[in-house]
Amino acid sequence: MPGIQGIETIVVLMLENRSFDNVLGHLRHPSYGNRSEVDGLVDPNDTTAYDNFYNRRRYKPFGTADEELRTDLPHERDTIAEQLDVKNGRPTMRGFVRSYVNATGNVVQKPPPMGFITPKWLPVTGFLAEHYLVCNRWFSPLPTGTQPNRAMAFTGCSLIDDNVKGFIPCRDLVFDWLERKNVRWRVYHHGFPFFMLFSGSLDHVLSDRFRSIRYLAPDMQSEPLDQTPQVIFIEPEYADSPVHFGFTPNDNHPPLAMGPGEVLLREVYEALTRNPEKWKRTMLIVTYDEHGGYFDHVKPPAIRTDPPQGAQYKGGAFEHLGVRVPTLIVSPWVAPRSVHDGLFDHTSILQLLAEQFGGGADDYSSEVTARRAKGIRSASEVIDLSAPRTDVPQAPLGVIRTTSYVASGAHGPVNDDQSAFVAAARSVRAHDQRRALDKYPELAHLPD
Repeated sequence: MPGIQGIETIVVLMLENRSFDNVLGHLRHPSYGNRSEVDGLVDPNDTTAYDNFYNRRRYKPFGTADEELRTDLPHERDTIAEQLDVKNGRPTMRGFVRSYVNATGNVVQKPPPMGFITPKWLPVTGFLAEHYLVCNRWFSPLPTGTQPNRAMAFTGCSLIDDNVKGFIPCRDLVFDWLERKNVRWRVYHHGFPFFMLFSGSLDHVLSDRFRSIRYLAPDMQSEPLDQTPQVIFIEPEYADSPVHFGFTPNDNHPPLAMGPGEVLLREVYEALTRNPEKWKRTMLIVTYDEHGGYFDHVKPPAIRTDPPQGAQYKGGAFEHLGVRVPTLIVSPWVAPRSVHDGLFDHTSILQLLAEQFGGGADDYSSEVTARRAKGIRSASEVIDLSAPRTDVPQAPLGVIRTTSYVASGAHGPVNDDQSAFVAAARSVRAHDQRRALDKYPELAHLPD
């Protein structure tokens, strides 16, 4: 794998709940990007392949502005099964509108799941897709919601098949694996990090390895190379967090608009590229945990995931991967305007870590090795240059359009993720109140 030996820092930014077609589908569209190598959307009026139906009416994808929605889209295990609309063992991808109407009761001319955001609203995402690499076949690991897919990403397996209201049960977190391998790691977070929701995470999230996002740029600028983390996780401000003080939610989770997330992408890119010596050793992976109920035209492969030992899946094994998600590889080790067609999911990151810092792609866990045997590849395979590029393209500097609200204050839980955030935050505060309040002052404002 050319170039992987030259990468010393791997950075992971996982955002929330968008499909490939919703975010990157325009790249193929003849009215926008017209990039035939990207498996995005051709003109929906020229094909029936994207057609969704509800009450005998046909719905097609349509271009849209980046707007805050009236409500979230359905994205649980049962509603995703409705969206995939499996016939004779194969997803048809024709149930997105039906799932949305059944969940919300909203019968509208342009159902939000079928919208794809046009490029003027995504200046930073478009910039990264133009100057770096797009993954055509990166899927969420499971056709279910946020928590199981993040468990797959950061532990290698999921003990749950749908969201829960308390701590997410799990085995070792990726941090535990990294520490066993003596790998330097760090998390830069906005408000409450999602990692707080995993069982066994309390000492990690209270450690000095978790730092405010405000330290990312100065650390990348001035921290010595031999002290720079080898693995970095960037945590956005989650819309489901019970408290928002100091940051606008920017995780791109509907009904949130993507404008704040575009600002976040620009800030992360600028922080990572400000030190040329570090940048030429860096690989940034930008991906999304799951599709969030948005339409995608690519049928997930039939790769089965059985419940791991100790799991309790209410619905039994998963027969397919989850829906495809937008993923960008941003690094001087990939060619500009490039595309990769390899089959990836979030465990591809764990394979990459095992190759880079362990004994090979099979050195993470038996569950990750089993997925590799079924065709899920390591993210190392995207590296296509034998030496790093010397150019550092400048991110767009203009004002980023957004219709999103600015959230503040504290609110009580509404959905399972919000309930889990509240429960986890209270547990962190109870675990070591002095350290917790010092590190996360927002804990003092938790809702009753």
